[in-house]
Amino acid sequence: MNLIKNAIKLKEVERKGWKRTGIARVESVADHTFMLAFLSMIIGDKRGMDTEKMIKMALLHDLAEVVTGDITPGEMEREEKLRRENEVMNELLKNFKGYSKIWKEFFEGKSKEAKMVRELDLMEMVLQACVYSQKDREKDLREVKEEGNKIKD
Repeated sequence: MNLIKNAIKLKEVERKGWKRTGIARVESVADHTFMLAFLSMIIGDKRGMDTEKMIKMALLHDLAEVVTGDITPGEMEREEKLRRENEVMNELLKNFKGYSKIWKEFFEGKSKEAKMVRELDLMEMVLQACVYSQKDREKDLREVKEEGNKIKD
């Protein structure tokens, strides 16, 4: 199944932003996705939200990166990045209408679940910065940690 073949490749896609900081062994997109799904499960349950939907959003949210790669801020205009990701996801999920609907909901970011998963995506990045900072105190990851200031909820 094409979707599974593509999803497994996320284990090989490294998070480019971390590589730029000089960290020797960086997490993969799949590593990040797992932690986001885990956070979505915990917070979704705690808040009485549709946790299953949140977990699905988390698992799908970076799937396009198997084709696009991990596009980091500054590499291209945000609108172009979003256009590319949406185009890839529409192709990857064309035979999975239920997942396509969940992707669209996350992409639009209007539902409470989509908003929360987006916030948790940021939170996961900040938590990972803390982990890397603990391992290598010489790395200056303050800029990444400051992204946490964007978290509203």
